Amino acid sequence: MIDKKNMFLTERQVLVLKLKKKGMSQAEIARKLKTTRGNICTTEKLALKNVEKAKNTLKFYRTIESPVNLTIPEGTDLYDVPEMIFDIADKKQIKTTLDEAAIIVKLKTEAADRLRGRLAIDNIDLSVDEHGNLIIL
Repeated sequence: MIDKKNMFLTERQVLVLKLKKKGMSQAEIARKLKTTRGNICTTEKLALKNVEKAKNTLKFYRTIESPVNLTIPEGTDLYDVPEMIFDIADKKQIKTTLDEAAIIVKLKTEAADRLRGRLAIDNIDLSVDEHGNLIIL
């Protein structure tokens, strides 16, 4: 059982998210909870923001625990990144769970804002955990 006192979400936020998941609109939730749609909108927005912060915190913590950490420098060709990852993972005797193509897809998906075409336009921090999972910060 999850201890709701040790979460980033209030009971109200959990309730709103559950009702949204059931397909209810903000207006329907507001009527059910006897409040305004604006209050529901704010509650939902804050809940989703807290969920995103929690996800980012977990991702960052996983990188602290990871034996492989590297920064892909700005200007690096996307197609050079898998070899960089494989080289450092091999030195740590870690087999990555992704092949070259899957790494490129993951980068294009999770670091799209730091890529322009095939080039990194900003540094991209990566980690590989002890199980070979790639984490992109």
